Amino acid sequence: MNTVKGSLYVLFQSYKKQIITFWCILFSIVLFSLFIDTFFELHVYSFSIMISIPVYIFSCVMTAKLLNKTLSYFLRLGLSRLQFMLNVGLFFICWSLIGSFMIGCIQKIITSVSEIFIIHPILLLNHSPSFFQTMALDSILLIFFLTAGLLLNVVFYRLGTIGGYSFVGLLGLTTIVTIIFKWYSSLFDFLSNISGFALLSGLLVISTLLYSIITMAMRNASVNPA
Repeated sequence: MNTVKGSLYVLFQSYKKQIITFWCILFSIVLFSLFIDTFFELHVYSFSIMISIPVYIFSCVMTAKLLNKTLSYFLRLGLSRLQFMLNVGLFFICWSLIGSFMIGCIQKIITSVSEIFIIHPILLLNHSPSFFQTMALDSILLIFFLTAGLLLNVVFYRLGTIGGYSFVGLLGLTTIVTIIFKWYSSLFDFLSNISGFALLSGLLVISTLLYSIITMAMRNASVNPA
């Protein structure tokens, strides 16, 4: 238990400065938006703000360098790679729960004091979501983006710069082909017909599978990146 607590503390300290900076900037944007909506209400006909998506992107970017920042340190402390991945997984869960709670609280404050419209992925499933429904979706999406960022980190860490950028290029090519052939329309139709519970369960399963693949890929990883 002490090892787990110590690992979570070290992981948090590794990102403490970035996390505080990000949330300070996000809070500043929210306060500025509230100021605009309050004092220029007569001149602003509609005002929208997005809280969740920036948090998803920040989480993905932060974990895209996690191995380079922390792996060698934990291995020097005597942890195995499996123990390291288990602690990182627990850190992701804590990160996602705290992050989703912060998002929910900020959105609750905004809607209670202003008429600003909150843009959130939950609106694709439910036009009147509860706080806990929003938090559940945010938690799972944060886990997914954290895992996606770690997956990108593993690709660069194991395959080097050429292999990493080749992987990114493949993802970009897949996106372009999807747009050209309009395969995204089928995806939108699928998402519009699926239940919220099924979507959350599917995202959680995908995230778990991705994290399992990452854990297996790290079994024999070198202390130094390729």
